[in-house]
Amino acid sequence: MPAAERGKPNPVFFLDTNVLVYAFSAQDAAKRETARALTEANGAWVSTQVLSELANVLTRRFNVPAPEARERVASIAAGCEVMVVSPSIVLDAFRVMERWGYGFFDSQIIAAALACGASTLYSEDLHGGQIVDESLAIRSPFRLRAEQRARPYRVRRRPAHARA
Repeated sequence: MPAAERGKPNPVFFLDTNVLVYAFSAQDAAKRETARALTEANGAWVSTQVLSELANVLTRRFNVPAPEARERVASIAAGCEVMVVSPSIVLDAFRVMERWGYGFFDSQIIAAALACGASTLYSEDLHGGQIVDESLAIRSPFRLRAEQRARPYRVRRRPAHARA
């Protein structure tokens, strides 16, 4: 039974542009299917920035004609919740940038994910496994979860007095 039917909201997750690009990829069928499943899942969010970046990649890098690119972007917008990048998100991006060291536009995507209450940001090129503000996990949807630890594994050494 889906979480929404049990009275619990569906988990909220945010999609980075690079994941959406794979939804239309002719090169990698496995990534395409994963990306499409995420765009069609309940709880998927994108921002107006992500939609704009997707339009730019489709038309400039992949030479998709504008009418077809418009349809693709519209299909993503219709299938996902859309966070409008507001002045407060732009300003929070500076905090993210200063605290976590991301570039401004990546920080703006993270700020939008935080603003919509996402628990996961799916991205292929941000620091997979990182936790931002103790609430947002950055994960690649194309890697096994076991490969994406929240923190690097550290060997715990017993104190010298306990080794004897």
